[in-house]
Amino acid sequence: MSTGSPAAKSPGADVFISYTGADEAWATWVAAVLEAEGQRVAVQAWDSPAGTNFVVWINEQMTHAVRTVAICSQAYFGSHWCTQEWAGALAANTLTPLRVEACTIPPVLATTAYRDLHGIDEATARRRLIEAVGLARPARRSDGFPGRAAPPTMTVFPGQRAPRDTGAVSVPRGAVRIADADPYRFGVHPAIRLPEGAHDVPPAYVERDIDLAADGVRARLRTAAVRGGFLLLVGGSSVGKTRCAIEAVKAELPDWWLLRPTSATDLRALAAAPPARTVLWLDELQNYLGGEHGLTAGIVHALLDAPGPVVLVGTLWPTYYRTLTALPASGDRDAHQHERALLRLAAIVDVHDQLSPDEQDRAHHRAKLDRRLQAALDSPDHGLTQTLAAGPELVRHWSNARTDNPYAWAILTAALDAARLGARNPLPGDLLRAAAADYCTPRQQAEAPTDWFEHALAYATTALHGAASALTPTSSGTGMGHIAGYINADYLRQHAATIRRYIRPPASLWTALRDYPSHTNDLERLTGNALDYRVYALAVPLLRRGIDTGDQRAARRLADLLTQADERHQPPAPKPDDSTSAIERVHRRADSGYRYAAFEPADLPKREGEREDLRRRADAGNAQAASQLADLLIEAGAHEELRHRADSGDFMAGARLAELLARSGDREELRRRANAGNEDAARELARLLIEAGDRTDALEFLRPLADAGMGDDWGDYADDAAGRLSNLLVEAGDREEMRRRADAGDGHRARMLADLLASAGDHAGAIGVLRPHASTNSECAHRLAALFSEAGDRARAIETLRLHPESRECARRLDELLAAAGDREELRRRVESGNRHAAFQLFGLLAAADDREELRRHADAGDWAAVSHLAGLLASRGDDRLKRYGFDVHGQIADGPTW
Repeated sequence: MSTGSPAAKSPGADVFISYTGADEAWATWVAAVLEAEGQRVAVQAWDSPAGTNFVVWINEQMTHAVRTVAICSQAYFGSHWCTQEWAGALAANTLTPLRVEACTIPPVLATTAYRDLHGIDEATARRRLIEAVGLARPARRSDGFPGRAAPPTMTVFPGQRAPRDTGAVSVPRGAVRIADADPYRFGVHPAIRLPEGAHDVPPAYVERDIDLAADGVRARLRTAAVRGGFLLLVGGSSVGKTRCAIEAVKAELPDWWLLRPTSATDLRALAAAPPARTVLWLDELQNYLGGEHGLTAGIVHALLDAPGPVVLVGTLWPTYYRTLTALPASGDRDAHQHERALLRLAAIVDVHDQLSPDEQDRAHHRAKLDRRLQAALDSPDHGLTQTLAAGPELVRHWSNARTDNPYAWAILTAALDAARLGARNPLPGDLLRAAAADYCTPRQQAEAPTDWFEHALAYATTALHGAASALTPTSSGTGMGHIAGYINADYLRQHAATIRRYIRPPASLWTALRDYPSHTNDLERLTGNALDYRVYALAVPLLRRGIDTGDQRAARRLADLLTQADERHQPPAPKPDDSTSAIERVHRRADSGYRYAAFEPADLPKREGEREDLRRRADAGNAQAASQLADLLIEAGAHEELRHRADSGDFMAGARLAELLARSGDREELRRRANAGNEDAARELARLLIEAGDRTDALEFLRPLADAGMGDDWGDYADDAAGRLSNLLVEAGDREEMRRRADAGDGHRARMLADLLASAGDHAGAIGVLRPHASTNSECAHRLAALFSEAGDRARAIETLRLHPESRECARRLDELLAAAGDREELRRRVESGNRHAAFQLFGLLAAADDREELRRHADAGDWAAVSHLAGLLASRGDDRLKRYGFDVHGQIADGPTW
């Protein structure tokens, strides 16, 4: 089959560059540098013209290239196609990874050396790139004999005296290598704590514009490193001054010493014998100023004039800077003359309290690597750095309120529990007032002063650390001083969600959520959680509100609930009554227990011709609407609009168009779309070729797609490109090609070959085929585990499945084997990590053991599966109340309907 690729007949390149579209600028820069060094480079942005089958083209380039350079980023490792590329290059031993951002390297690459191009200047990046591909040798430099107190910084010919500024010096007492410095020890605020994240390392750093500017922090540090200097970052509390400074010295001066003097007296002593190649850390500079023993310009001069370079790095609030640099009024005493003289020696860099648009973009990119950043970004009323820094203080503020201000603790905890139940939008003050009651003791309720709520709100809304507050009032948009409601801080919400996970919300919160209308955007979340907890006193009113908005799922849920409560069979569908609206008909059918009333609203737009509404919802990302619109366009014969939507990225339209083309037998358009990378078209064309018996064309079409991994997410294994190719090879009796592909590292073929051998009774042969692939291919691991299980070797099956925790199939099978082994402890750990399938297995074990206490603990956390198992267990013992009526608002099993 012709691919139309002009590169197919060209000699192989020296370097093929593998990258994702988000990193195209890096890819072309790398290509330009390597071509300037005389390398032949293949890069898709330059060498793959329109109309090229990119799957075939990339396969050809990687096959013939001497080296594959991977432009590594979070987006790259998240790309299906890029994963196939680096995995192929790794298997062929031709891979050179280059990180262009601080991303996590997949475990399988952990033993492969990579080079970082990010966070350095262009000249350094260029040198690293050339060294990485073997065009230059890395600089061979020794820091001298490790036993010396102060090693020289370069290897020097023995007959030559070392330059004065790199001579041996005594290591300052208490100093650490900058590369080894703990940011928290040098003043970086402890950050937000999330249950699944690391607490001992700062969040991923977001580069500030001042890091990269020509006169910014790092540029000034490079200058200071040559002849000494004083750098001062000026900015408000928690704007990121200290983090910016520590990241800058780590990037620019990693081999220097870092010392934090405790006082100006220490600085005076250091000035008498300045330590070379040392950064003196003056975080919160105001602590070193003032008084007769304060830091002076003379001390700083002595440090800066030292033979070996010394760099001072300090931070200062703007209020202090303005006060210290202000000239005195006429006739007034000049109280800050010495401080003003000192500050004139500093290079000032201002740190703004809000991120610029570019910094915001970098923050969102980094947030993919660190959920603490995402939690901070989700708090739009406060700056990113302020939010990060204030997190621990907010937690303390909330925790301390339990004894210091119990009414404030009550409304804060009620707001946090409401958030657990799905209330993410501002909560009305009246709702918080009503909800707080059961968070107080009976005595606290009785002794509450008339203004308890106002005082509690004042405590809860106090801004901490110059930034965030535990509870933030939001505007109603109707004018000054009008409060719409209150919303709690995201990170406090996440903290509370963990420590209060197994604490059931009290009755006052359930009734307050019932009695005070919640924000429309919260309705579905609140409804779902009320149903999961089986608190029908709240769930039923919320479901009725959902039906009022035309929510088809709410109608189905209400019908199920009412049917289960009175154990009636589902009645036949009532006949339509044209005198009532469609929504009214749904209400009536749902109330009567007609389960399929829920499907009526889905059909309304199609019956009533509301195509525009479907377009609007589809364009907003509603997959169901996109599917309905695609069906409607096909029914209406609007094929051009369907094509336009498919070409614009509407995957539902693309799937329906591929099916339409297949029904009409249009192989050519399917082939064009498949060659352009459309997997739906590829799937349908492959099916057409196979059904037509055109085995030769089907094999030729499927081989490059299978080699590139296309169709791995088509669904059933046998339906993907590799599976279909394998089936054809099996039908043709071509075991040799399957074995060649398996031996070449093709896990798909290995699995198919193993299935053939196992079906022929050769289990040992099947195991032998799968074993080499089990560590890199989850499907092979899953099949190998099945063979071990069939042989009665459960322990080895479990060990094999552990190789792929990222694989849903392996994880589910592992859960089942652990349950079969009765291993509750590991199942509990897997449940705590969020594994829902493990939860089902654990709850099944608990129910079988009649362990109502642990099931109830999970039920109080709102785990619907635990509630379901508990309800089933009680029903099997003759008590079906929980199954029919759920819990009342006090957490007791209801004796009858509570709605």
